[in-house]
Amino acid sequence: MIGKQKSQLSILDSAFSARTKHSRTDKLLHKIDTFVNWDSLESICLSMYTDSRRGRPSLPIVFGLKCLILQYLYNLSDPALEDALIDRLSFQRFLGISFDTEIPDFTTIWRFRERLVKAGLLEKIFNNVLNQLDKRNVILRKGTLVDATLVQAARKKHKHDGKSGQSSQQDHDASSTQKGSNAYYGYKGHIGADEGSNIIRRVRFTTASVHDSQELDNLLCGDEQSVFADKAYANDSTKERCDKTGYTMVFWTRGGEAAQNSPVSKRKQTHARVVFATR
Repeated sequence: MIGKQKSQLSILDSAFSARTKHSRTDKLLHKIDTFVNWDSLESICLSMYTDSRRGRPSLPIVFGLKCLILQYLYNLSDPALEDALIDRLSFQRFLGISFDTEIPDFTTIWRFRERLVKAGLLEKIFNNVLNQLDKRNVILRKGTLVDATLVQAARKKHKHDGKSGQSSQQDHDASSTQKGSNAYYGYKGHIGADEGSNIIRRVRFTTASVHDSQELDNLLCGDEQSVFADKAYANDSTKERCDKTGYTMVFWTRGGEAAQNSPVSKRKQTHARVVFATR
């Protein structure tokens, strides 16, 4: 059975809602709340529930989706999100929680996310939000910023246990890589974001050993006018691909100065990036 959110506010809720001054976080979350078509996202998630009225109601779908957004925006773990929901009025407003509502345990939020993953619905939700943004003409398509980030595996790779001869517990799907003088064992997240709006349009996940440049094609949408990336993408193979598609490459040094004679704005110079400039 799918739980439903309460729509009725208490007297105390009404008193706080009457305040004319709100925090920047409050304004941002209110903008997101009014911008997204939650009914459309909820309809996608209905398929992961069985039509049963027995047992305790599940976490409301929109509530769970908003929790995931809060975790992403503010980099919160499940327990940290539970604490924040108890303390932060702006979060409570965003989720539609009244003062007499009991905050769900963090394991409830975890189970909701796991249900989404097992049902394979995260990509559908992601694409649905992108379509909503596109219809509102928020995506600029001036350029795509590509980058990658390393994510450590829950367990680092260990040597065999001398007593049992077995490998100690680890994530066998992960792989190792070297970045500077540091060694990493885990995964890599590759992201392609719309320049200007900073909306993420493409996401790819690989093991840590996959080189950043190998995922470049998967991060481009084909409608951008330019592509921005760091020096990890600056190799002969990438140059050849950009030449074939008509991109002109401009390199920036670590200090942010253009290595080729090309007009580069002061704003971009401070980011010290390799730039595949406009065709």
